[in-house]
Amino acid sequence: MTRYAIITYHSAYNFGSVLQAYATQQAVMNIVGNAEIINYRMNEQKRYYEKLYRRNYGKKAFLNDLIMLPVHNKRKKRAEAFEKFITEKLILSKEVSEPEEVAELWGRYDTIISGSDQIWCKKSNELQNNQWKYIDPYILKGFWGYKISYASSIGASTEEDLRHIINDINQFQTISMRESVSAEKMSAMLSRDVETVLDPTFLLTKDDWVSHLKLQKNDSERYILIYSLRGPKQLLQLLPIISKLSKKRDCKAKIVSPFAYLPYPDKHIEYHLEYGPIEFLNSLYNAEAVVTDSYHGTILSVNFGKEFYSICKSGGSEFRKTDILDRLGLHERIVYDVSTIPELCLSPIDYVAVYAELANLRQRSLNYLKKALRRGEK
Repeated sequence: MTRYAIITYHSAYNFGSVLQAYATQQAVMNIVGNAEIINYRMNEQKRYYEKLYRRNYGKKAFLNDLIMLPVHNKRKKRAEAFEKFITEKLILSKEVSEPEEVAELWGRYDTIISGSDQIWCKKSNELQNNQWKYIDPYILKGFWGYKISYASSIGASTEEDLRHIINDINQFQTISMRESVSAEKMSAMLSRDVETVLDPTFLLTKDDWVSHLKLQKNDSERYILIYSLRGPKQLLQLLPIISKLSKKRDCKAKIVSPFAYLPYPDKHIEYHLEYGPIEFLNSLYNAEAVVTDSYHGTILSVNFGKEFYSICKSGGSEFRKTDILDRLGLHERIVYDVSTIPELCLSPIDYVAVYAELANLRQRSLNYLKKALRRGEK
């Protein structure tokens, strides 16, 4: 029997990371029946996500963490919920933290899927403060079996960054990327075809997520879900706007902001910094609308058929969001000026049309994955 493995960012305390890892594993299991996630947990990744008060990332990060001292217990509960999800919902190898330890596991597998998430981006939170060698497991350096990339992302990497890893990436038998602009850049650098596929969270339908994780419908309250990955300064700007929006819609606003907490004198606003992955998905499932600046917050809102607003800055890595929203005909849901949110009177999203295009893209992505996995069979 062919032995399959996946390597990705599966253990960051980040909803998108763990949920895309879960979805990738489910998709591969559905196709070939087995898939173990290589439990590569870099010490730097642990320091970044598991330390509630980060002393090694500059004064600003440390002060931002100190501001969240009043919700210390909620943040601790959140960390416990993430660990519970990672250990109970993912099929894992033994834990390793060094590239050399990962290389010792290579012989266990015939085919390895690298991706999704920004695993090929040295600027990602996990890798930006690490030596270059720590990216080696994600580019499958030293693995002599069949190499597949699924929706691997280079994020905002420059060509200079990519030159460090391009030769190893060229050893992959089949390559796909999550963003079309990245696929085009990589295709030009490699002089070979690179496909664009969906983020793995789209490989599971809304009904799949509900049934797999036993999400519960709750019609007893109405609320807007605010999911932000920005810091206190941006949250301070957003809070009065959210207060105005919740009053206009006569409902609560539930804020999930892992990197910022600022009390606000409005009974309509409540924080939920204790949410783990399942609690977050459940809150999304039941939300009346979603306002988010997160990539995965945006695409999960689409997958769950929600009214949503995706806050984007100009430039940077925002192309990750604008790329998929453009492909699905949802460009009008992008918000560049947060102050306009309460006044927006956008027409309801035609999810019949969106889901039709999404079903087409999902099938193409699954076809790519099936074809790649079958080629890797022994």
